[in-house]
Amino acid sequence: MNRRRFLSGGIAIAGGGALGAFGLSGTASASGTTVSSTAAAGRSLCAGGTEIASGWSYAAAGGTALSGGPMAGGAALSGDRLAAGLKPAVVPGTPLTSMTAAGEYPDPVYRHIVTDTVPDTLKDTGYWYRVAFDVPRLIPGQRFWLHFDGINYLATIWLNGSEVGTIEGAFTRGDFDVTDIVAKAHGKAALAVLIGKLDYSEGPLKPSYASGVTRGGRNGGPTGVTLKNGPTFFCTAGWDWLPTIPDRDLGIWRPVTWSTTGPVRLADVHVDPTLSADLRTADVSLGLTLDNASGSARKMVLRGTLAGREFTRTVSVPAGTGTITLTADDVPELRLDRPELWWPNGYGDPYRYRLTVAAESGGQVSDERTVDFGVRRIEYTQRLESPSGDPADCLSITVNNQPILVMGGNWGLDEALKRSPRERLVDQVRLHREANLNLIRNWNGQSSSEDFFEACDENGILVWQDFFSSTEGPGPENTTRDLANIRECIVRFRNHPSILLWCGGNEGPPPQELIDGLDALAAELDPKRAVLTSSAYDTGKNVIAGYTSGGPYHWVTPATHFGTNDGTHWPPFHNEVGSYSIPTLEFIRKMLPESSWEHPDDFWADRDVNGNGGNDGGAGYLDLTAQRYGEVRNLADFARKSQLMNYECIKSIFESHAARMVGASAGKPYPRTGVIMWMTNPAQPSFVWQMYSHDLEAHSSFYAVQHACRRVNVILDAATFDVVVANHTRAPLRGTIAVTLFDLDGKPFSSNTLRVPEASAAGHTVSGNVAAQLKTAPSDIAFARLVFTDSHGKELVRNFYWLENPSRAGGFAGLDEIDPAAISAVASVRRGREVAVDVANIGESMALMLHLQLYDTRTGERVLPATFSDNYLNLAPGESRTVRVPLEARIGSVGVRIDGWKLDQRASRLRGHGVAVTFNQDALSTDPPEPTFAR
Repeated sequence: MNRRRFLSGGIAIAGGGALGAFGLSGTASASGTTVSSTAAAGRSLCAGGTEIASGWSYAAAGGTALSGGPMAGGAALSGDRLAAGLKPAVVPGTPLTSMTAAGEYPDPVYRHIVTDTVPDTLKDTGYWYRVAFDVPRLIPGQRFWLHFDGINYLATIWLNGSEVGTIEGAFTRGDFDVTDIVAKAHGKAALAVLIGKLDYSEGPLKPSYASGVTRGGRNGGPTGVTLKNGPTFFCTAGWDWLPTIPDRDLGIWRPVTWSTTGPVRLADVHVDPTLSADLRTADVSLGLTLDNASGSARKMVLRGTLAGREFTRTVSVPAGTGTITLTADDVPELRLDRPELWWPNGYGDPYRYRLTVAAESGGQVSDERTVDFGVRRIEYTQRLESPSGDPADCLSITVNNQPILVMGGNWGLDEALKRSPRERLVDQVRLHREANLNLIRNWNGQSSSEDFFEACDENGILVWQDFFSSTEGPGPENTTRDLANIRECIVRFRNHPSILLWCGGNEGPPPQELIDGLDALAAELDPKRAVLTSSAYDTGKNVIAGYTSGGPYHWVTPATHFGTNDGTHWPPFHNEVGSYSIPTLEFIRKMLPESSWEHPDDFWADRDVNGNGGNDGGAGYLDLTAQRYGEVRNLADFARKSQLMNYECIKSIFESHAARMVGASAGKPYPRTGVIMWMTNPAQPSFVWQMYSHDLEAHSSFYAVQHACRRVNVILDAATFDVVVANHTRAPLRGTIAVTLFDLDGKPFSSNTLRVPEASAAGHTVSGNVAAQLKTAPSDIAFARLVFTDSHGKELVRNFYWLENPSRAGGFAGLDEIDPAAISAVASVRRGREVAVDVANIGESMALMLHLQLYDTRTGERVLPATFSDNYLNLAPGESRTVRVPLEARIGSVGVRIDGWKLDQRASRLRGHGVAVTFNQDALSTDPPEPTFAR
């Protein structure tokens, strides 16, 4: 089978504890102790997976009272006596994380310009880290391991005065057998780590609002030399979505743990399910890498469980390291009949099986693992005619025989300072699931951690996994190091069902040595998954065509997106396209100093408002907003008008693809097969390229994505005014579409019912056109409501648009002329942990972009993260909606506040049952006596 076209299965090491994060022996309980597997019948020599989480200290490498160079320094620092100059450290964390935690610097990405706040010299030194911790008394035959889950960029490790090893690169682990040292430790150990600085670095990029571009107009630093380091967080040199980070995120960025095993260690468990074409059976292959330190071959009993069935197998394990493969032919229990399947978000349950396996000898368990794995079958291409007229295998994903329209988000870095605890990562990935996305592109592999992939597994989010090369600078100087980090990533993460494919790098091919090396590693280690040369195009064997990056990255009209994605333009898959994405008023005020609120300046530029020149930079975007929606009078007015700008553009990015999804037709040879928005997760507080804020508040961009990516949708094509049913499901749909057009006063001027005899599965169906009706609108602006009901009268989906009259398009400044809307909002607590808000339009005007926030009534602060079941509501007179949001905070202190386009507060009715309900006066104060914005 062509490995670039087909993948039949994948697994994930179980998460949620130390085992899940680090692949260690045993399953960590909440207390960090080992929970023995039911597969283990004898006494266990394996224990731990225990994080060394507290008691760390650090210092710049040149700032400690150590002499004799790094070798002597490491020996001394890992001894009994503390060196002078050490300060408390946050681990996992970077030096700057520790400095901000100690109050040496304020949080540089809030209300500051990073490069003016923190000296860029933090990158010019290495850093010492030290910690003392308790170690157990070892049982005869027991081995003690130190595990480093991730450092940046180079590390040398000492324990109790002895050097134990080195680590090279940010995306590889370090596993060290320190049994001999710990056996003499008498219950105490001191660990010292020297983190080396980057081999190549340069000065910072400075923000400039007046320039109209982001940080000098380039990415990767003034010359891009940082990319010569290879596997590091090279984006921290400065990108158009990230300021220069002064310490370049050096440090111990993932946890350090210890564990014990017996003489034979399960160094790696590769679980490889093969799902039959009819989806009725799955054969699970186990590749077990065993590390035998006993000095001679040993007979071992491999004992395991899968799907409630136990199995055993006696094997001979030679001295040293070797791999043993078990298949369903060897072990019948490894065959699954009618398996539960792992599905992407929106197509079914991302089901995972649990497998345990232990290596046992003489009644003692030497090592054991627990693995959660998913069973799924992936095909990667469909044959389409290319612009040359020749057929091409184009990127088009089918999972479990179901064609999937990829609707994804680019994820550049989890957080600017690598402040990424598991809970935050889980929330970030969950937001992608709730936005109805089914894929995340892990841009240049900058967020590669077990927590990230585990969260994607749990939420049914496919992962496009890049590696560490970009066209913004030279290739890595040390190719061997780069390939070693790539090898480690493939071995470590190939078991996750979420990983869709491997990709060599960003926007252009890496050096040929890396292309050849990646292809060879994938063929050796993971031959079923597709491998792409770069995110822009593929040059490897069995080329996959039909995809590109390239934007646009700025605001364009919805008609532009629909025109580009109408099936007549190559290529069908677009993995980078985005827009401005302005957050709420509350967050703008939070991220900028008050002196900049009404006056865009370099503080705005450090929060990326220039968008690297799109729309002629930040000033151009402000002018465009005023042209489309009328004069911007103050910051609150900018925030509310930007929510409409966000919504209409970002919604059209996804809807334009869904409206021409999967399946060529006459005159439209290039159906859409996928789109990945640039970007969805912000690494820092920002004005662009996000669907929620850095503090995880979902603003209008989030709900634009959520509404556009519904698995059944009814869409109005902004270019042609076709009414299209997008049906992502496995079954055809039938029913009717009620199309109602309203004038600027909220009165209907056209009503029409379109029959849908059949909307095909996994495709799009054009059901009618309303261009002629729109041209009869009595005003320059019209509103459209589309409601799709099935053949039994059940509503499947509704959609809403504000539109220019096609006969006299002139923007939406006229929206300020509509009468304020009167609304009713009744909030209550339901089922104990959920706030429900019944919202209705009780007036005669259209209620536009009704926005609900949860807030703490004691402080006035927003309650975050809080994802409403729906938000930014558009209600015609008489319409109502019930909105729900899970409640994590104490019920007695939570309130709901409401804003919108124009609201008649006197005629509105707000009421709460155990929940305060109020208007958001700051957000509604959009009309000062004299304009103050950008004056």
